[in-house]
Amino acid sequence: MNSLWRFLRDKRNQQVLGWVGGGLVAAVTGLWGAFVYFFPSPESPATKSPTVQANCGAVAIGGNVTGATIATGPTTDSDCASKPK
Repeated sequence: MNSLWRFLRDKRNQQVLGWVGGGLVAAVTGLWGAFVYFFPSPESPATKSPTVQANCGAVAIGGNVTGATIATGPTTDSDCASKPK
């Protein structure tokens, strides 16, 4: 154990270990980036966009929407039964 501390106290050995450690970090980071790029994770159902539907003149909106204009009016080509007044 004493020889290990003597090795680590040497200024030249500290510099070499610093360069080797930095190189290892850079190499591992690059390998991780390549792995994630070439082997992407499959999309889980929670990350997929939900399907949004509106029936009988209703209004539905989904996803990231900004500045949208919603215009309503009577439905002409609809299979919905009209409501009694």
